[in-house]
Amino acid sequence: MKISEVGKLFDKIIEFYPAFTGTASKLQSWHEALTDIPFELAQSNLKKYVADPDNKYPPHPGALAKKPVFTDSDRYHAGLKTSGQRTLQENEKLSIGAVGPTEEQRRKVRDLLEQKRT
Repeated sequence: MKISEVGKLFDKIIEFYPAFTGTASKLQSWHEALTDIPFELAQSNLKKYVADPDNKYPPHPGALAKKPVFTDSDRYHAGLKTSGQRTLQENEKLSIGAVGPTEEQRRKVRDLLEQKRT
């Protein structure tokens, strides 16, 4: 993350927590802590942080650096989604080369149905 992006985060934090102070040294320290964190992730985490009514105090850098946690349920559903997409792709490939029954095959089926009725 760039130092200018940390500054944008500070601006947002100040909007929600007016008592938060954004000094130059604090900006530098936060930049060092968040250098490897994508700005979008930190921004998303800030939105989640301020939406929680239990968070009465400004966030610290670690709260904005949290990477999403994938549970077993998340992995299971991701696997189902991938499997479903693969099945749909395979079915689409099969439908491209599919041809209907010939007239001879249709006649044989009609004959078999006639035999069953009698």
